[in-house]
Amino acid sequence: MFHTSSRPKVLLIPPPELPVPAVQGGAVETLLTHLIRENERQGRLELLCASIPSPDAAKQAEQFRHTKMLYVARPKGHRRYWPMVFIERCFGVAAPYDPWYQKVQLALALELPPPDLIVAEGGNLTQCSAISRMFGRKRCLAHLHGQTTCTPVMDDIYGGVLALSEFIREDYLKTSALDRRYAYILHNCVDTDMFHPGEPSHALRADLGFAPEDFVVLFCGRLEPDKGIHKLLEALGAVENPRIKLLIVGSPFFGRTQQSSFLRKLEQQARGLEGRVQFTGYIPNEALPAYYHLADVVCVPTLVEEAAGLVAVEAMACGRPVLATRSGGMPEYLAGSQAVLVDRGPDIVGQLAWALQMLYEHPNLCREMGAAGAQRARDFSVTAFYEHFVRIVDEFGGRS
Repeated sequence: MFHTSSRPKVLLIPPPELPVPAVQGGAVETLLTHLIRENERQGRLELLCASIPSPDAAKQAEQFRHTKMLYVARPKGHRRYWPMVFIERCFGVAAPYDPWYQKVQLALALELPPPDLIVAEGGNLTQCSAISRMFGRKRCLAHLHGQTTCTPVMDDIYGGVLALSEFIREDYLKTSALDRRYAYILHNCVDTDMFHPGEPSHALRADLGFAPEDFVVLFCGRLEPDKGIHKLLEALGAVENPRIKLLIVGSPFFGRTQQSSFLRKLEQQARGLEGRVQFTGYIPNEALPAYYHLADVVCVPTLVEEAAGLVAVEAMACGRPVLATRSGGMPEYLAGSQAVLVDRGPDIVGQLAWALQMLYEHPNLCREMGAAGAQRARDFSVTAFYEHFVRIVDEFGGRS
């Protein structure tokens, strides 16, 4: 399948929500940025990446030698033609009802040589049906960034999938006719050159309103109900120890400034905790390690099946102990880190409260957990991710 005279040419298609490089955050966009930058170092692939336009992203992309960005503006007006959504869901008929994907298809028609492989990076994966017809199912991979139920339409579009965890792969294969040989596991990654153990900044702790003797619990992520932050606030209220405090890093919409009704509810919850909660809003990815370093424990209280949990891996890489819910691929990623896992059932608040108090009372255990987590995080380096991605490209693209 590959062009014999060149490196494999791989097209990456993220959802048209945030730009690549990840100047506005976003887990998928950050992952693609890692992949692109590692390929700039190793140069084993020729990459194309579709993205919505952004002046900041385009400026960063100017340095790329092995990646061509296809910046495609979103059409004005409604992005989705809802009658086609209804038809697709009811009758299983794929239709590229988002005009952005049609514009990407037109841009690809001008690409010579055409891509060897197309990787749809999450979002509504049926949007790539026309692109699949153009290049063929055997050239198309779906990157599953969360739980995804397969349909006959999906099986017709994609000849293989990349799953972030064993949990995600097995869940997908329950509803797919895909040969499991082409259902690959590609574990997520973090930049371990940026996220690594380090000393906490006492100045930053003080600026955030924490005293040296405070036990700081860090929540980092998007502020939405599925992430369980409201349950963590309830748990903090159930812990009578005033030295256990909470730092909430994140916003409802990544780097955008919009507020949400859920955020207002969280702020109302926090007001009842008498100064034990601090909000930072959105923090750029490159600034996050300092916030991990000042934390005594990082909590990931997800209430849904978490595909992988980048926050947990970043925390481990920074040498911080992790308290998380037993969800999706989290146990798989946290294996060997001595992380404390709690169930997501009706007693989640009580379990979180007990765990917070227990960790506060056992600083030696926290240090052991941090060291074990830092060791485990090495398995999720950008280099390891890139090497695995290239192997999958070679294997999938080289099949007959």
